[in-house]
Amino acid sequence: MKACAAICLIFTTSATAQTTRAPFVINNNKDFHRYALYCPKPEYPINLSERRIAGSGTFLLHLRRDGTVESVETLSSTGYHELDAVAKDSFIKWRFRPGPTAAKVPITFKPPNGGRAEWPFAR
Repeated sequence: MKACAAICLIFTTSATAQTTRAPFVINNNKDFHRYALYCPKPEYPINLSERRIAGSGTFLLHLRRDGTVESVETLSSTGYHELDAVAKDSFIKWRFRPGPTAAKVPITFKPPNGGRAEWPFAR
């Protein structure tokens, strides 16, 4: 009976270990370009451009196993709710190759002639 219980415990433990994946966070240019498939730039809001609003922030994209974005977490705000919302709306559409569990993305919104968003991983 003890032997049967031990074997069941081993199978249960190994099955559980196979379903979890080690965290792998994309946080550099090399890994980003290796895994990124679809990353449209956030559109700078025209109404903020008139006021010359700018800001930088960092966001953490939580990824599903298939590479789609499950959720976006604000690590550091741009300082403006509108810019944070635009970034999150864009990031939720991003797609990656399977593998990473998250992607840490810095972004800077600058309001030059019409405004645009920039991040170091842009192609």
